[in-house]
Amino acid sequence: MTIATAAEAIDGRPYSVRTYLIAIVIAVLIPALLVGGWLASRSAAAERVQVERNLDQKTREILANINREIIAAKSVLSSLATSPSLQSGKLIKFHRQAQAVARQLDIQIVLRDLNADEQLVNSAMPWEAPRLKGAPAEIREADADLLHSENVEVTNLFFGRAAAEPIVAVRMAVKRKGIPTYGLGVSIPAQKFAAILQDAHVCEQCLASIVDRKNVVVARSVRHGEFVGKPLLVGIPDNGAAAGVNTGVNREGIAYHWVWRRSEATGWIVSIGVPEAVLNAPSKIELASYSAAGGLLLVAAIALSYGAGGRLSRAFGVLGIDRQPTHEEFRVLFESAPNGVLLVDDGGRIMLLNRQVETTFGYARGELLGKTVEMLIPERFRSAHIKDKTSYTFAPTARPMGTADDLWGLRKDGTEFPIEVSLNPIKTSAANLVIATVFDITLRKQAAKRLSIALAERDHLRRRLMQAQEDERLRLARELHDQTGQSLTAAMLELKNIENLVDEKDKDQLRLLSLQLEQMGKALHQVAWELRPASIDELGLSSALENYLAEWGAQFGIEVDFHCCDTNLAGLPNDGRTTIYRIVQEGLTNIAKHASGATSVSVVIEIVDAKVHLMIEDNGCGFDIAGHEAQRSDRGGLGLAGMRERVSLVGGELEVESSVGVSTTIFARIPLGGERTAA
Repeated sequence: MTIATAAEAIDGRPYSVRTYLIAIVIAVLIPALLVGGWLASRSAAAERVQVERNLDQKTREILANINREIIAAKSVLSSLATSPSLQSGKLIKFHRQAQAVARQLDIQIVLRDLNADEQLVNSAMPWEAPRLKGAPAEIREADADLLHSENVEVTNLFFGRAAAEPIVAVRMAVKRKGIPTYGLGVSIPAQKFAAILQDAHVCEQCLASIVDRKNVVVARSVRHGEFVGKPLLVGIPDNGAAAGVNTGVNREGIAYHWVWRRSEATGWIVSIGVPEAVLNAPSKIELASYSAAGGLLLVAAIALSYGAGGRLSRAFGVLGIDRQPTHEEFRVLFESAPNGVLLVDDGGRIMLLNRQVETTFGYARGELLGKTVEMLIPERFRSAHIKDKTSYTFAPTARPMGTADDLWGLRKDGTEFPIEVSLNPIKTSAANLVIATVFDITLRKQAAKRLSIALAERDHLRRRLMQAQEDERLRLARELHDQTGQSLTAAMLELKNIENLVDEKDKDQLRLLSLQLEQMGKALHQVAWELRPASIDELGLSSALENYLAEWGAQFGIEVDFHCCDTNLAGLPNDGRTTIYRIVQEGLTNIAKHASGATSVSVVIEIVDAKVHLMIEDNGCGFDIAGHEAQRSDRGGLGLAGMRERVSLVGGELEVESSVGVSTTIFARIPLGGERTAA
């Protein structure tokens, strides 16, 4: 039901044009605005996902920098662990070496006795200074792990008494005589990790943090000194996840959207958060702007439709259905026709033409008006056109003019091009007129020519392929017959000679082997015969078919009746003779496979009107041709399709007549003169 009919059903009278237009605008714009709002929300969600991806990429970069720092510390430890002074127990010398490395790399190196829980070397202190008693819990836990593991341990954040600042230690065990004896460590100040966060250049509103395995802040991109060493209000649970996204409130009470990633090397978490208010601001602004723009668009559209509806009502009535088309509308329609249109009187003078005629023929409108249409036709066709025009005047009907091959147009510059013309007579009170519609078919002709060339090339390639197949069949047949067959014959003769030399009890086995070789010889002969009987080239097609039919009938126990009016079929080219032989071969193969109950087959070859007529008929069960054609692609059957293709390539045609329960007949007609020519 349309809006108009719905309005009539409600009110009992038709609504105004203005009402209809407003209803149409609302019906179209509201769904469009809803779809646009949905797309805007999807766009905002996509932007949010993109922000998360960017933050995740930044966490990866920060983790990579942290891992590089840890790896550098591990390299220093590995180098110091192999120090000869340390391995020999000369700790004073090792202390000087450690102080030199520490000053160069701006780090602190500490050596502890794993068994006595005692600090032996501290690069931050002179050798003579008293050693610090006790150790932070993080150091004791790491050293306890070093006694049972050869891995490098990274501690959580703790306050270094010698460094007088929050630090992280990277420690490894040093073995003497294969026993873990020392715990060697490098202390990294937390300020260095804060510098990594600063160098990452996260967005201005973002907050980047590094948290150790106990959810204690190791470093912070903003106000690092104020929050380092403090635990998170809500820690990230260690559930095995390597990365994630969550929303929470930071220690300052601001809601953040966090993207975090866990380091495999240290177990620490790097998180970057953006305030929820900042993250949601673009989408809120976008949706608010879209809502405002959509509302204004709806109001403007309703206002415009209100005004346009009033003008339509005043000028044309209700939707314009009770008025005749105007002269301007007719003119626009006539000029906008995609083909050339001429209005011609019964004398052949041009009375009216559209813009497409000017474009097609190259004349200005004034050069054609009042002239005869013969000026648009090449000189050699004009006399025939005048005769056709005279006959058309006596019996005007709507029909095409001439044929597609003999209609040509003549441009102003003298060039010719193929055209099609449709004629439609018009009777008026003043005169009998004809509307001629002119089609420029140059592109169609060119496409048809290209198609004809492509078809000819395709058929040529198919013929070459089939000829190559036949040549290969002939080669294989000769090799099977001449080489393999002779080898089998020689083997059988040799067995005969051997048979005279062995005892009687072994002769049975030799006879059995000889019988098997004889059967192999028959099989090879059958294969060679199926591939390409020599008689088709030596004795001719008729003799080859006669031999083939006789052997086929003997093999399958079916009576074969063969008639050929011309035993030589000399007029056929090689591919024609091969085609006939293959059609008979494929037809008999189909009979043996599918024509259950067949007892007789008739094959007739005759020449009628310079064509070879071939008929193959059996008295088998028949089949449904329509159903076979519909299911051929599903079953994969290509017998009839291959026969049709072979016949078409030599310019012939093939027909099949059959039905269920009735015999099947194949008709093939092949011209004597040669190959198919492309149209």
